[in-house]
Amino acid sequence: MPHRIAIERDLSAIGDHLAEQGLQVERVDMTDMTSAQLKNYDAVVVSGQTTNFMGMEDRKAPVPVIEARGKTADEITAIVKERLQLQ
Repeated sequence: MPHRIAIERDLSAIGDHLAEQGLQVERVDMTDMTSAQLKNYDAVVVSGQTTNFMGMEDRKAPVPVIEARGKTADEITAIVKERLQLQ
């Protein structure tokens, strides 16, 4: 079963790149996500536009959260694979 990656909707090019690498990508609205919902994913890619992810600045997400700001699709893919130990 492929790894499930949640990605902010506005990161569609990055999501397409991750999907090409065999990862299951689901575009989501992060403002609606809860910690319980995040547990359904193996990693989350956020734009970095908001530093207070999910309004929970002091809480840890139950999965790796990768900030896309300033990174290429290749860099993000490498980070996701590294965090998921796929390399």
